[in-house]
Amino acid sequence: MKKIIVISILCFLVQLATAQRWQTTMGKPNHYNSVYDLVKDYDKGYYLVASDVLNGNSGNGWNIKTDNNGSLLYDKKLINTEAQYIGWCGYNDSAGNKYVAGVAFLDLPWPFLSKFNTCGEKLWCRVSKDWGYMNGAAVDIMISDEGNIIVLTRFEDGNQQINQIFLLCYSPDGDLLWSKPYASKTEHPLIAFAYGTKLYHFGEDYIISGHCYYPYPDNPNHVWLRPFFIGIDSLFNEKWILPFGVADSIVGKAYSAIPLNDSVIMGVGYNVVEQSGYYGRASTMMFFNHNGEELGFTEIQRDSIITGTKGNTIIEIETINDSLFIATAVFGPSTVFNPFGEMVIDTSGKVYNAVSRPNTIGVLSLLRKTFDSKYVIACGIYEADMDHTNIYLYKINANLEQDTLYTQNFVYDSLCPDPIISGDIDMTNCTVVQVGIDEAPTPEEYYKSLDAIPVRAYPNPADEFIKLEYKHTDRHQNIRLQCYNALGKKVHAEDIVTGQQGSKINVSGWGSGLYMAIISIESRIAGKVKFVVK
Repeated sequence: MKKIIVISILCFLVQLATAQRWQTTMGKPNHYNSVYDLVKDYDKGYYLVASDVLNGNSGNGWNIKTDNNGSLLYDKKLINTEAQYIGWCGYNDSAGNKYVAGVAFLDLPWPFLSKFNTCGEKLWCRVSKDWGYMNGAAVDIMISDEGNIIVLTRFEDGNQQINQIFLLCYSPDGDLLWSKPYASKTEHPLIAFAYGTKLYHFGEDYIISGHCYYPYPDNPNHVWLRPFFIGIDSLFNEKWILPFGVADSIVGKAYSAIPLNDSVIMGVGYNVVEQSGYYGRASTMMFFNHNGEELGFTEIQRDSIITGTKGNTIIEIETINDSLFIATAVFGPSTVFNPFGEMVIDTSGKVYNAVSRPNTIGVLSLLRKTFDSKYVIACGIYEADMDHTNIYLYKINANLEQDTLYTQNFVYDSLCPDPIISGDIDMTNCTVVQVGIDEAPTPEEYYKSLDAIPVRAYPNPADEFIKLEYKHTDRHQNIRLQCYNALGKKVHAEDIVTGQQGSKINVSGWGSGLYMAIISIESRIAGKVKFVVK
């Protein structure tokens, strides 16, 4: 691995306004710095998945760790002399490991996934390349209840658009366990250009939000941009797809979603409508249930945000209480290129408060609720030249007022035994997996394989001892091992403890010949292997 280089200054941090205000910018002068994800870390600090780009052809992914006041603790650039690795999404597990996924710009753009330990050091990296597609990208990531890594991925297959939205499941060690497409054109022939942008786990279901193109019922030959949701059950079977508002002529996108209760989900984004004499994007709330049934929608009136508002779109949303929500949004008097800001709203579309943040820019305005019910937001902001961009990180309260710094002491990165230093992470040795994504096991095939207990015998042939190695015993109880000779006579039996990975059996007293080891679970054969005793 490339030697970590200690860099004294990778970014500048400027505390704006008074020293008491929780407000920070970070970046390199005359660069284009962007943030794509904001992860709350186990120590109440924040982990930013970002990029540092000098120009369109020169840039790197940028992992940034701050304390809970937004001050830099360390940062690490994803370096590869032959390619760009840009993280688009991040996640952390209960052990403090970090996961970053995004795009590796190799011969073509392909999705990558990398795991970093509690000290920010790379443990492994995988690039998924499939020549059945034109390119791909990882757009969201989470850890399943089983501890596996689920990556929402898009593969571009050109004009056919058969399979484009995928979930890829990796083990904690980076092995691809299964892959499955969703909203396939094979099963939904009217859908076109389907995009999944966010992955959620609400109750027993997984929900994907995004957009697609879908026709009106009376004209299947002409498609329109639609907000889009997919419902997936706990075994990752597709339950339904919902191009939202087809009958109501909704044209737009869904950016994110939030559960209102155990049965109702609210998606947010925009619909293109005419309001106040202007035809364009209007922030919209879309309601549906876990069966994929539409329950209605609400458009926010432009002038109720701030008088003179034209283009506006809700990006992310969080709860304030049972009836009020805080949302990041883009809005302003222009038809395009408005800054970000925040709104306090209810489900009826009433706006209680709205604040615009001048000179902000970017694709996303990321919103995270803090441990003390405040709100941290990350987005882009212009430098003084109004061309280059920095990362803007700030904290507000439910009144949309910028909040104060924390003054109590916090311990950061306690799970790392040594102080963490800033530096570079060498991405040149990422494992490129050139497999057909469509040929990988499906979730159904994978979970069926877990019902079995594969058995391996070695050395084979054996003379004094035979070692049996088991898999998946952690998922079962009442496991029994029995060994038989070629005549069907039982020569050995033992109980296997849940989680036991192997057995060592003395075969020195057995006669020479062929034997069979059989693993059973409550009389059901779950695995077997033949071996020879010399």
